[in-house]
Amino acid sequence: MTQAEREALFDLLTLSLYADAHISMREEHLLESAFIAEGWESKYPKKLFIDESFARAREMSEDEDMMIDYMNERAQAFKTKASQKEVLGVVANILKSDGEKPAENEFYSLLVQALPKAVK
Repeated sequence: MTQAEREALFDLLTLSLYADAHISMREEHLLESAFIAEGWESKYPKKLFIDESFARAREMSEDEDMMIDYMNERAQAFKTKASQKEVLGVVANILKSDGEKPAENEFYSLLVQALPKAVK
């Protein structure tokens, strides 16, 4: 995964945590594991990026249209079928970790639309 894809993935993951307006300890743990597993290859401090990613996610989650636009913009980083499938898999694992809720299912459906190669 490229650094640009990592950053987009992390932004989508933080946004997914706000899908049901409840961040569980399990979701936080899985998000932290994803950050570790994907690595970081930037001079920009990872901790600062994470803090800013959460701030962006909080802001975008306050308005559905803004959230959808942000999701679509971040999804543009994934050009291949394999990378889009990976994103959907990681996000699905986090969303399912504390039980599926209607808002999370809706978020996931919107993400699937933003990553059309993953379902072809």
